[in-house]
Amino acid sequence: MTQGNEYLNSQAYPPAYPYSPRYTPFPYSHYYHLVRSESSPADLPSDSPSTKKELVTGYMNASVGGGQGVHVATGGEVGGKHGLGLNAGGNLGFDGAGMHAGGHMGTPSYGIHAQGNTHLGTSQGLGFNAEAQALGKYGVAAQAKTQLGGGQGAGFQTGAQVGGDYGLQANAEGHLGLSQGAGFNTGLQLGGDNGLGAQVQAQLGGGQGAGLGVAGQVGKYNGQLGFNIGGKDKES
Repeated sequence: MTQGNEYLNSQAYPPAYPYSPRYTPFPYSHYYHLVRSESSPADLPSDSPSTKKELVTGYMNASVGGGQGVHVATGGEVGGKHGLGLNAGGNLGFDGAGMHAGGHMGTPSYGIHAQGNTHLGTSQGLGFNAEAQALGKYGVAAQAKTQLGGGQGAGFQTGAQVGGDYGLQANAEGHLGLSQGAGFNTGLQLGGDNGLGAQVQAQLGGGQGAGLGVAGQVGKYNGQLGFNIGGKDKES
């Protein structure tokens, strides 16, 4: 009886801590791994000052709603003040659909730059724009743009620039629609302050009729040729 009473009294006092399974993981077992995964000052090389700078960055952003509809933007940059950069964005909503991409690489000023843009909607129609630039203050630049729909109709534009403050530059533009009809424009410039420049423009439709214009410049001299069919003005 004494042994039975002692057994019952021992069951009346439960243990101070609850029972837990043998292999229950520690609730903060990942904390040690996170702390060890971070780089400490001792792990970084002492002879590389660039480790203190942010060499590679990237971001992504997306939003839905409002007047812009759906918008997505991504970006990244590597090295130096500008270094190599790339950016892309798109939006879709009441203003139509749009996309934009850009990149640059090289000197802290500009280096190589590329950009593309396209948009689609009621007022602006369909548009596309691309641009590239390299070397020096401006270096090589190229730009292309096209647009279709609404009051602007269809348009296309390209541009390029190389060297020096201006260097070589080329530009082309075309558009097709109700009010403007069909148009095309190109431009070219090379060397010095002005250097060699050339420009071509054509337009067809609407109140302007059909037109073609050519302009060129070399040094101090320039020349121009114009041609138009339809409308009020006619010259050749």
